[in-house]
Amino acid sequence: MKSILIGLLWVSFSVLAAPPEMEKQIYELEAAVMRLQQEQQTLFQQFQMLRELRQHEVLREDEAIMHQGGVVAGGEFPKHEDMVKRQKERYDQIQRYTIDLKEFYARYQELESERRLLIEQLNELRLGAELPVEVE
Repeated sequence: MKSILIGLLWVSFSVLAAPPEMEKQIYELEAAVMRLQQEQQTLFQQFQMLRELRQHEVLREDEAIMHQGGVVAGGEFPKHEDMVKRQKERYDQIQRYTIDLKEFYARYQELESERRLLIEQLNELRLGAELPVEVE
């Protein structure tokens, strides 16, 4: 939060020193960079949550394999078909989580590439307007 406020202050000072036609471009690029960073942060949080869910499911699968010969509630042995069905459901869920994690990672990388391009454009504009250049 503190870095956002500092960034906004810095943006306002840099925009004041720019020629009017560049002000709008600089402001729009900075806003786009901030939006991408926020989207990346949200995506990263979703990635972390999904990674935890997947890890939990993997641990559950490991426990289920270790207790396959166990007795269920009521003192009866589980049916082989039921155990195989539950094991397949867990495996399928783990695979879905894995696919989703890969998609989140790919999207994060896309956003990072977009952000870097915008920062390059922003730095070029600032150089043209003789404003302080943000390294990243």
